[in-house]
Amino acid sequence: MSTMLLLGSVASLVNAAESKAVQTMAGILLHLQHYPTDADKQSLKQIIEDKSATKDERTVAQALINVQHMVAAADKPKLEAIAKNDKATSPVKTLAEIILKLNHMPSESDKGKLKALAS
Repeated sequence: MSTMLLLGSVASLVNAAESKAVQTMAGILLHLQHYPTDADKQSLKQIIEDKSATKDERTVAQALINVQHMVAAADKPKLEAIAKNDKATSPVKTLAEIILKLNHMPSESDKGKLKALAS
């Protein structure tokens, strides 16, 4: 019984860490105007340096730092790989797909997805 409780607690901590990174990136994307602000970049750098963030989350955070009106050419294949990866979490895949489609700012339909992820 105690093993089950411990495993449940660890799973909750992992989900909470992932959720925080996803929420932060969704919030940044929701208010994005052409490129992330300096404050946004600081938040994204914290995600990149956070050992509890997944590799995919760190990749998406780096791609978001590099956005200048649209996804940087060097980040495009990395985000495409995440979007196609069956093992990537649905929220991270959604973020990757939205960044891939960016044209100065997210579309209205993408903003709806981001609001759901940010809350």
